[in-house]
Amino acid sequence: MSLPSNVQYFLQRMVGTSSSHFKIFAQTDGTHTSGKIIRFQIPENTLWNTRSTRLFFNASCAGHGTNITPRLPNDISSLVERTSIYMGGVLVQQGFQGYNSLKHAKAAVQGSKCNPSLGHPEIVRTKSYHNGATFAGDASETYAAKDDQFCIDYWEGFLGSVAPEIIDTGLYPSIVVEITLADDAVCPVSEGILLPTGAGSVADNFDKKGAAAATYSLSNMSLQVEVLNFATNALDAVTEQRISSVGYLSLPFKNYTSYSSTHANSSRANVASASFDRLWCVWRPTDYATFNAPVIVNGYKVAGAFVDDVAGQTAADIDIGVPQYDNGGVFDTNKEKYLAHYFNYKLAKTDANAEAFFQLQVNSANIPAYRMNVPEVLAMTQNSVDMIDRGHKLTLDQYKNNYFVNCYRFCLPESDFNRMASGLDTRNQSANIVVNTENVASSNLTLFAETTAELRVGSAKNIEVIF
Repeated sequence: MSLPSNVQYFLQRMVGTSSSHFKIFAQTDGTHTSGKIIRFQIPENTLWNTRSTRLFFNASCAGHGTNITPRLPNDISSLVERTSIYMGGVLVQQGFQGYNSLKHAKAAVQGSKCNPSLGHPEIVRTKSYHNGATFAGDASETYAAKDDQFCIDYWEGFLGSVAPEIIDTGLYPSIVVEITLADDAVCPVSEGILLPTGAGSVADNFDKKGAAAATYSLSNMSLQVEVLNFATNALDAVTEQRISSVGYLSLPFKNYTSYSSTHANSSRANVASASFDRLWCVWRPTDYATFNAPVIVNGYKVAGAFVDDVAGQTAADIDIGVPQYDNGGVFDTNKEKYLAHYFNYKLAKTDANAEAFFQLQVNSANIPAYRMNVPEVLAMTQNSVDMIDRGHKLTLDQYKNNYFVNCYRFCLPESDFNRMASGLDTRNQSANIVVNTENVASSNLTLFAETTAELRVGSAKNIEVIF
């Protein structure tokens, strides 16, 4: 809750409250492309609802030449590489590399939180579900009209986890939200738009790599924030009393640090934090950052089922596709589903017929005490998160080939809901992390250390960040 519990206890009704929204434009105008940094300054002396922060923009992608069909990736927040929060020039949330990869990693385990109406959750093949446009031949995917804008309304890090989520910006130095755009390689590029065969070998198929690279651009960027107003001064009085008695207000939030390497048997990282909560391990091919065609998620539709559009004329037959898991498509697979090659998380084994094993070491202590095979890794991963969307029907086959993410939890279950920092305290002796594997082929391994940081604000807008 945004009000202290001792205030809520005595309040039966809050009167004189109001809500409004501000539209904030980027500090730099024009069209923004990969690698660009965009900054927004939050209004001062307001009650800012951080959870209601929304980024709006137009997006388009393009390719140059024939047999090139570029598409925007699944989940429009894939276009964000880093997010940072500055207060008075002080870095509060670290802009870690791979923000988009972390979002896809969490979606692989917990289910996607991408807004289906405004967030481009699926890759478009021929007809856009966003504005109804049809993309024929080598047409690029473009949304230029202002009433076709996309929106990012769910954030990892400070904006999505700081508690309380309503903060008085008058207590803090000027707040700037900084967003760095991702590489062009997050956009898949196909040779054509025909329904894939599942092998990627037929000319003009959607799963065959295009002949050149793709680019994307964003325009008309703005940040929409919700601000609140209370007629009563109860909150101000409690805030002043807290600062005078304790010396500061405490706002915990999730912070992340990333480590990327080419994994061969073992990979290492060091984490120093007041509360080391989870370690996320993302596995993908070493060429993940190269331009490639969309990847068909195992079990979903490929070419091979036809309907007779005109009786007796086979030339007019329409291929509507057939699921790879039985013709009826169990687990809701009777549809098309693709992932950008950049975000296809896959287990690669040196011996396809042998088991792969995984074990984590933290300061020479094995976690767990035994080597885990893939089903055990999946069970441990699902047990390491507090919430899973049961509508996200994930099979073991899909987990191995499209969503291979591992998660190790070091904090108490559901401690995130209680604002409790219960993870490993590794400030005096940093955690030496070693990921050991057997029968795992050379892969890119990106590690995300999830920690609970604490923002402290005192009088005269003095702030302190404890990572």
